[in-house]
Amino acid sequence: MATADSLQRFTFDKSHVRGELVCLKKTLGDILERQSYPEPVNALLGQLLAAAALLSATVKISGLLTLQVQGNGPVQLLQAETTHDGKLRGIARIDSEKTLTQGNILGEDGRLIITIDPDEGRRYQGIVALEGDNLATSLEGYFRQSEQLATRLWLSCEQGVAAGLLLQELPKLGELQEEMEVDEDAWTRLTHLASTVRDDELLHLDNEQLLHRLYHEEVVRTYDLEPLKFSCSCSKERLAVAMEQMGYEECQEILDEQKKIRADCQFCGQHYSFDQSDINGLFPLQSAKNQVNKLH
Repeated sequence: MATADSLQRFTFDKSHVRGELVCLKKTLGDILERQSYPEPVNALLGQLLAAAALLSATVKISGLLTLQVQGNGPVQLLQAETTHDGKLRGIARIDSEKTLTQGNILGEDGRLIITIDPDEGRRYQGIVALEGDNLATSLEGYFRQSEQLATRLWLSCEQGVAAGLLLQELPKLGELQEEMEVDEDAWTRLTHLASTVRDDELLHLDNEQLLHRLYHEEVVRTYDLEPLKFSCSCSKERLAVAMEQMGYEECQEILDEQKKIRADCQFCGQHYSFDQSDINGLFPLQSAKNQVNKLH
């Protein structure tokens, strides 16, 4: 079994190439058990979650990274989110009126949206066209266009396991380059070797075995495993903010009709409800005024 529920970074001596390996098993299971998607959708969502974990390691900020795939096919939306400390969640939205087949999941004219929400600083968003159902190729296009960094990805998901491999060529070091003995052919050679990886190897070999299989003639330095897990950031407090945005009148109309406002988290299935006292607490002035009007 691949080194599950972790991300591992690695580098190659005498090169400007870095890499990452990620594998999700329990994390993916925790996400999918809360949903009910067809297997092709599970597989694509698993790939997107693995990709999100890989990309989070390339963004050296504290905050949230979101990958969102939008299409006009049976699957209208795939979304994977990860925090800088390895907490993942994901969701799919399916149009039940459209027939879902292996070759027609996202439809045509899809797009991939990468959003970075740092805890401090400005929000960033990049958008690239989706190349069929191939998430890896689309993400490579994003790095080529937006980051101008040569990047290759390999993603796979089968039978409840998702895994990914990323290689990236880092910028040259300028004047320091002259002080280092650098293998200028490393990028071409290392990506060629990575292209020989099979899905079963990516999914089921542990990191040490996989790196040895691909790079037994290279000097590879591996770094500590970084744990990954499912975690949902939903809370009643966050939903209360949405209630405030709805406004007092709309909330009160729902309460008058249904006695409670019910909301479910689409990511984890957690159930929340708001009663009259909750709404009074969110809108104290409007609630007091309404009570006075009722008395008159």
